[in-house]
Amino acid sequence: MAYIIFLVKNEKLQKMLQLQRVELELVRTQSALGRLISQAEHVVKRIEELRKRRDDILKSVEDLKRELKKHREMIEECKAGAKRAEERLQLVKKAEEYKALLREKARHEDCVIKLTNSLRDLEEKLKKLEEDKEDKKLLKEIQELEEELEDLRYSQSKLLSRVNKLTEELHKLRQGTEREVLDEYEALKRRHGLPVILLADSSGSCTNCGTKLPSALYSRLIKGEVVICPNCGRLVYYEGEA
Repeated sequence: MAYIIFLVKNEKLQKMLQLQRVELELVRTQSALGRLISQAEHVVKRIEELRKRRDDILKSVEDLKRELKKHREMIEECKAGAKRAEERLQLVKKAEEYKALLREKARHEDCVIKLTNSLRDLEEKLKKLEEDKEDKKLLKEIQELEEELEDLRYSQSKLLSRVNKLTEELHKLRQGTEREVLDEYEALKRRHGLPVILLADSSGSCTNCGTKLPSALYSRLIKGEVVICPNCGRLVYYEGEA
């Protein structure tokens, strides 16, 4: 059975390996950076949700305080109305007017009772909201998420710096590589994706797909030739033990 042998000089192989090494590291670093960005976005969203929850509580507290103030003012108004009716009762002489003032006084007193009960309920709600506002668990979670976000952004900056450095290194490598070598490397990459060149393991197997190379190919490998894996099509080379 005929096998494909890829005739490539050691110098060309080394240049392809250099290109592949930097490009693979760049891909891995970009992937890691993407994961960090996604994690940071998730943390930011969670922080915003928790802050909104706390802001909603704070707004409810302020709204409730205004409502309590309004209730207290209305209670005072009703008390004043009842007092005025009481004072006028001492002055009236007609039975109809006396009865009307009694009804007016009772209405104001009923208003005081109802508003006082309502005020008590509102004060209970306010107490609960004040406790929610100072919820240590909520505040702690926000703080921990903010610290996590700071760590993620620091890691992002380090990875971004590494991406930029690798991109520059890859650009310089490509500039210093012959067009023929670049064309062969890019053609292999388009056909198979990265990696395109792999080191065979000690048993003579392709380290990409695990296929054990036939003895005819293995014998060429150990002579320093580059062969094509009959299963995955990647280039395979061998380095003898030091």
